Amino acid sequence: MRRRAGALLIATLTAGALVVGIAGESGAAVRRAKAPACKGKTKKKAVKAIEDAYFHFLDGTTSPTADVKEPYIQFMSGKKTSPQFIADFVASAEANAGDASNTSVQVNKVTCTGKKTADVLYDLVLGGEPAPGLAPPGDAILEGTQWKVTGIAVCNLQALGDPTVLEAGPCSEILLDGKPSDLA
Repeated sequence: MRRRAGALLIATLTAGALVVGIAGESGAAVRRAKAPACKGKTKKKAVKAIEDAYFHFLDGTTSPTADVKEPYIQFMSGKKTSPQFIADFVASAEANAGDASNTSVQVNKVTCTGKKTADVLYDLVLGGEPAPGLAPPGDAILEGTQWKVTGIAVCNLQALGDPTVLEAGPCSEILLDGKPSDLA
């Protein structure tokens, strides 16, 4: 009887270890690649990812709606989202949909300021023609595995069309505290 119980215990433990081993291997296959840091060997990839984030944010042809832009904008996706920031962005996007459809971006320079932060100099491209000096300087931040346009860069750009966005609501809070107060 003891031998049977011992054999059963060993068989159960072996099967359990096998299941844990298989689950561990399949979990490793599902892991997402690390995002490129703005430093060392991955700096060029990081700069490309930052340019891509600005392109998705500002190109009205390939990213015509707010939901397509969300993954590329701080406070609109991921672990730290602001429902009010999202609502204000969607309202602004809808109000400016006609102009946005003819807008794109030309990223002129990305300067890494840390492994997870960068300054971005860019020009808006309106109707196919760059408009130098119109866009305020921007910046980017690495959140998780995604480079994003910062909330402050979004607010500063929206302020070109409506300066009051900086006086109240999420943009005002981002200016004062670095984040909106309603982060989920």
